[in-house]
Amino acid sequence: MRVFHLIDAASPQATATTLALLCESLRRSAGVDQRVILLGGSSLLQSALAVGIQDPVLIGVPSGRAAMGAFAVQRRMRREAPPDVVHCWSVGSFSLAALLWRREAKVLTMTVAPPKRVASWLRVVTSDAAPQSVVLPISSTIRRAILAHGVRADAVHVLRPGLDMARVAHAARQELRAGWRLEDPQFKVVALLTDPPHGGDALDATMAAALADPDPEPGDWQTCVLVHPAARFRGRAARLMAQVDRGHRFIVDRRLERPWLVLPGCDVALAQGPDAGGLSLLWAMCANIPIVGEATYAISEVVEDRHSALLAKPGAPKFLAHRLRQLLCEPQLAWRLRDTARHEAYSYFSRQRYAESLHTVYEQVVAGRPVEVPAPESTGGLRFTGRG
Repeated sequence: MRVFHLIDAASPQATATTLALLCESLRRSAGVDQRVILLGGSSLLQSALAVGIQDPVLIGVPSGRAAMGAFAVQRRMRREAPPDVVHCWSVGSFSLAALLWRREAKVLTMTVAPPKRVASWLRVVTSDAAPQSVVLPISSTIRRAILAHGVRADAVHVLRPGLDMARVAHAARQELRAGWRLEDPQFKVVALLTDPPHGGDALDATMAAALADPDPEPGDWQTCVLVHPAARFRGRAARLMAQVDRGHRFIVDRRLERPWLVLPGCDVALAQGPDAGGLSLLWAMCANIPIVGEATYAISEVVEDRHSALLAKPGAPKFLAHRLRQLLCEPQLAWRLRDTARHEAYSYFSRQRYAESLHTVYEQVVAGRPVEVPAPESTGGLRFTGRG
């Protein structure tokens, strides 16, 4: 069997976390000839190499948009034997695959919920595509968002992702905190996790962390915020912290797009906003970091309040700050939550199970059989009770 993997740089899924999942799909697949095709520039190539993808084919396309690279891709792939399956990692690359490989089976992995216009376009593409085309969202929340715009239900199946737990740099805590100039253990780092990284709201995260600070007493802990440089309102949040003489407690680190590298230096993972609840949240579970988040559908599908995380009412920084403070004031609670989350990560996000399930999907779509993916196990189950 021959599989092409496609992703374009303009997609919100062109992140290190999605590329790491792509890397896992390449492993543990005996008898499968696989090629990774990157549609973009050097930054996408460097991201792919950084997560361990070997020998990808880079095809430069204007602005990293798959639709603008149809002729370049067609010309370059004439040198390759035709694929049996085209596995797309973005809606843009799926549209391109539907144009260039009309008869071949196609698989689309969705790691983030699509905007309304993208989901509507996906309905058009899947309706025109060959019957052996399937969409694999990583969660039921993303599946619902896709089906809400008319995509065929029999073409959309949840496939829970697999993570390489060995990526987490557990021994790097001291080095990370020294780089942030936070060697003193009284500083508690709260990392804002979203997918994609630019979807996070740095201002809301800063407000929640600031409200969680205890009354100033000698020896008290102090909250610090870690955000990605592309986070929304980062400049405003930085100025706000500087105005109250807390500029040293506002940390910007691009490595946050690869959460397995920086989470060991953090004390809390903050899942806040509509873009939280994706692969980055799963990496927080693997990194053994306690999680505080909003009780949205996406987050509650993965973690459960007072079981594997502390959740608060969405859009309420005061309630979120209360949860942060509760977690930081009760070390025993933090240990229990993080240990439970880590155990569930090992149970539900096995890379071997993911690779085997994906290989089965390949065989089913190539043979033209109905796709059957085992139903995902229940985790949080949307059982948030609103306890304050």
